[in-house]
Amino acid sequence: TANRGENITVIFVNNTVFGMTGGQMAPTTMLGQETTTTPLGRSYIGDGYPLKMSEMLATLEGCSFVARVAVNSPANVRKARKALFKAFEVQVNNMGFSFVEVLSACPTNWKMSPQDALKRIKDELIPYFPLKIFKEKTIPDTL
Repeated sequence: TANRGENITVIFVNNTVFGMTGGQMAPTTMLGQETTTTPLGRSYIGDGYPLKMSEMLATLEGCSFVARVAVNSPANVRKARKALFKAFEVQVNNMGFSFVEVLSACPTNWKMSPQDALKRIKDELIPYFPLKIFKEKTIPDTL
């Protein structure tokens, strides 16, 4: 879908676990992070490295807008809102595939308070998964 440039928007909530199914390891689980399927923590030897989805998708020609945002602070929520509006604008204007990765907390499966989970996003996730617009094709003036 992304490589073909289909006119859809994907919102990928990255909380580093599969939270709806009990907290198993996800493709984005951090190294050392304990989950129900990696009780000793994720290891690059057997589990591989966390995937950087936005960076990978930005290399595809069919992708018109790729961004990574976070919802751990009011300022970041406002930036996330702008990125989502941009993604939908790209979709409505038939410009191809849009992808917005949203770094989000999962206090339950991270086994921490909501406040500590927000701090973890800032201290651990954002340094590994930097917030930015990775790809943005401009909307033609002829539309």
